[in-house]
This record gives sequence, C-alpha cells and structure tokens, in this order.
Amino acid sequence: MTLSAYAKSVQERGHSGVDKYVRITGKRQVTIPKEFFEQLDMGTVLHAFVEGGRLVLEPVRPEDPMDFSQEIINDLADAGLTGEELKKEFAKRREGMMAAMKELVTEARNEAVDGSEADGDDFMNELIDADE
Repeated sequence: MTLSAYAKSVQERGHSGVDKYVRITGKRQVTIPKEFFEQLDMGTVLHAFVEGGRLVLEPVRPEDPMDFSQEIINDLADAGLTGEELKKEFAKRREGMMAAMKELVTEARNEAVDGSEADGDDFMNELIDADE
C-alpha cells in the first residue's frame, strides 16, 4: 500500500491513530474532543498558526514562576558540567532552591500573622549572601 504525501507527513509527526471530525459553528468555534484535550493536558490557551496548508493548535502552558530549572541548567552548563556530574549538581541545586522558597513562604506567613515586616534591604542582603 502506497501512502500519500499527507499520510506520510501525518505518520512522521506521530499521529495518535485516532481521528475525530469536529463541527465549526457559525461563530467559527470548534469543540476539542475530550480525548485529545486530556491526552495533551490542555489548559485554557492555544497557540494557533497555519503550517503547510493546515491549521495547527498547540497548548500553551504558562511557566511556573517557582521553577528555576532553566536558570540552574544554564549556570551548570556555563560552569562546564556534563553527564552524571551535571545531573547530580542540578538535583542538589534544585532541592536547595525549593527548600529556600519554602522557607521564604513560611517566613512571610509568620510575618503576616504577627504583623512584623521584614526590611527590604535585609532581605536582599540575605539573598545575595546565600548565593556566595
């Protein structure tokens, strides 16, 4: 059996093997089948663009503001770490970052409860000293 160029391109993109047809309403709206929505873990925003005569809709996932993984990886790569050494140091630094963030949250909650307010300069100095 000979595949068409379109069928080959679908196959190369990792087609899930499930086809669905959706209706376009008079307001140009479509409903995304639940199976696809769940499979792709979609949120509430899609990136839409036209590519090769096709409409492509990709889920947009907001970055976690508490995730500093990319910054940690960049620092480790700049330091020349690779392989197992990079993996171990990444895990160590990420765990340290998470522990520091939890401590900051706890301190902020305690200050909110007892009405004390940290000095902004002291806080920045603590952060700078922690990096050294």
